[in-house]
Amino acid sequence: MYYRIVPVIKPLTADSSQKCANFLNLLGVQTRAYKAAVNIEWVPPPKVSCLDPTKSGDRGTLPQVDLNRPRFRFSRVKPQVQFTERDDVPPEIRQLASIKFASFKEQIQLVKQDALAKVQRHVFDTASLESAIACLTIKIRNQQRHVKGCKRDVMSRVVCKENIEKRNSLLKHLRAMDYKRFEWLLEKLDLVYHPLPNPIVPVTRVGSVTKLASIYCDKVRAERLEAYKKELEAEKAKFVEEKANLQKWIEEEERELELVVAAILLIIQLIMLYKYTVSG
Repeated sequence: MYYRIVPVIKPLTADSSQKCANFLNLLGVQTRAYKAAVNIEWVPPPKVSCLDPTKSGDRGTLPQVDLNRPRFRFSRVKPQVQFTERDDVPPEIRQLASIKFASFKEQIQLVKQDALAKVQRHVFDTASLESAIACLTIKIRNQQRHVKGCKRDVMSRVVCKENIEKRNSLLKHLRAMDYKRFEWLLEKLDLVYHPLPNPIVPVTRVGSVTKLASIYCDKVRAERLEAYKKELEAEKAKFVEEKANLQKWIEEEERELELVVAAILLIIQLIMLYKYTVSG
């Protein structure tokens, strides 16, 4: 006949918990943890889309176009003033030739030409870095406006991302070649350039908690130093009083010692004088 051995469960005491902790330490298991009163909570940073204007650097938006302006194909060869101030053109023809009855694509074309006119080196400049960046900026802002309304248009999102990366590469090249022109272009187009960090450090929970813990420790250290400083300031009057009393006692002792030393020196002189007279 076999008997089943039933283990006896003893209550957990302080000695047994200490033994358990020592056993886990021998096994290499970490038993340390943060203090219960310290509440360090890490919240992961929010994910911002690369198409967001705050991340792409587009502070401005597409400007409003005057609907009475003629289309670009009518004002490309001759100035706009010659088209609007002619008496032989009836108002109906002017209205039909204006942007009011044109497509949105032609409005964007006018906006792009206005942006080019701000940064062009000459009238026929369309291939410089400034002109290419201006055209890409208008195209990106138009695509951002479209993607904001049509969130399922994946192809437009991809094209917009590619254009943003292309513009960033051109801005990086212009920054390295001519920094003054780079700053001037950012001011003209209302852009903000965000260079990539070097090296790129990923955001992790361990690293973020470590930084938060160091910030918390610095805060606690500063608070304790400030409290200790206030405590010393409060004891300053008492210390000054004790110092004055001690200084007074030292001065009195010095006076008494000076009298004693003077008496001893006088006695020594008398003894020397006595010896000199006896020996003489």
